[in-house]
Amino acid sequence: MVPTYLERFGDSVKFELKVSLPQNTLPKNTVYELIPSFRYGSQVYAFDKKLGFSSDSIGPYVSPQTKASFSMPYRDGMEKGRLMAYGQLTHQKTGKSLKTGEEVLAEGIITTSELSQIGQYYIDESIPVMGLSVKYGDQDAYGMYKDGWTELQRLFMAYSNLGFAEKSEYMKVIEGRGDFSHKNLLFMELKDYDKVRKDVLPRFDRLAAVSMATTEKSEMEIALLSRQIRKGEISAALLNEAELAAAVDLEPGLGEKEVLLKRMCEVHPSAFSFNNLGVVYLNLANRSLDRTEKNRLLASASEAFDQSNGFFENPYAAYNIGLVYWMMGDKASAYNAFYRAMAITRLDELRKVHEAALGAVSIYNGDYRLAVIHLNKAEKNEINLFNQGLANLLAEDYYNALIQFEESAILDISNGYPFYGMALIAARNGEEIILYENLSKAVSRSAYLRKRAPLDMEFIRYHDKVGFKDAIR
Repeated sequence: MVPTYLERFGDSVKFELKVSLPQNTLPKNTVYELIPSFRYGSQVYAFDKKLGFSSDSIGPYVSPQTKASFSMPYRDGMEKGRLMAYGQLTHQKTGKSLKTGEEVLAEGIITTSELSQIGQYYIDESIPVMGLSVKYGDQDAYGMYKDGWTELQRLFMAYSNLGFAEKSEYMKVIEGRGDFSHKNLLFMELKDYDKVRKDVLPRFDRLAAVSMATTEKSEMEIALLSRQIRKGEISAALLNEAELAAAVDLEPGLGEKEVLLKRMCEVHPSAFSFNNLGVVYLNLANRSLDRTEKNRLLASASEAFDQSNGFFENPYAAYNIGLVYWMMGDKASAYNAFYRAMAITRLDELRKVHEAALGAVSIYNGDYRLAVIHLNKAEKNEINLFNQGLANLLAEDYYNALIQFEESAILDISNGYPFYGMALIAARNGEEIILYENLSKAVSRSAYLRKRAPLDMEFIRYHDKVGFKDAIR
């Protein structure tokens, strides 16, 4: 079956071709082959695979047919290319061959899955936000700070109603992966958990609430000392962990945050400080237009997240590593990282963030039904609702896609993406007036969508129409 258009699935373009010939078409001792290629710009992608059959294997009253699946890596510029093919008949004994003229099988590649978004990031936003930072003082993030799980370990070591072997099993969990919600789930599977739940964990909850450092200096003092620390005039050790965290929050610029967090990693090294430093590098990379600099910053972000996970594998740094993969274009590894991050927390708020990311990557990778499943469990904000609509659109469930695009637009009327989604549905359904109306709203709200629309193969039937041209002006 020849596709009416090709479609991008993750980093690949996949399609199926079918060849059918009338009865008694092939002379004896001949082989027929269909040889496809893809042409874009001045380049040609030649497929290793061919479709064909031999006359010797076909009966006199049979119409020969065969089909095969093809795949090629997606490259920039392919979206306006053409899938071409020619037939070749070769005599098996003489080796002589005849070729047909080359024909266009499909023109253009649909890249709608590229519209998938993660978190608070939009392609053309002036200040996009990437990454999961840890807020200092959040009890759910206990263990992320400099003292780590020391308090919980001390409570278990001092508890007299557990033997050494039983304590060792609990200590393995404490020193292992996951936040407290995940560790508590593993505790439940261990011997004597009922005693631990009654005698140890309530004491930990009370201590965890007050054990983190607090700010002893005023905001003005912190700001003044922060400036001196950034200039290298004084040691960062003059501020405690909570005060340095507050100093980072006071600074609006990523460059200033980077310097302070690097100092914090020196004097208060922790899963918290390294994770938040990595988030700064992630956002600096997202703002960089230079590919070499972007890659350098992504490498720094990855190293910082690895350092954070070195204290204990946590659902913040594990998620952020997925974003590094996402920005590097490795969406398969991004999915694995997001899935691993979700496996080490039971906190609803975090899991919703992870589900949203898994849904976004699933769209990009071409698994639209899986994307819908993940996004059904994510927070119902304007970005996740847009992604959910996009997944349903690509799965050809236009009814639910339209509902979700409309809900996304209601939550943020200034966002052009849901209107673009509604325009895509209208284009596929041949509803020109609705298409132009929604496309005009989309491009008026987004510079990126204004550039995309005239090149988008979803609108190929409308590119030359006056209504379309008026809508994108």
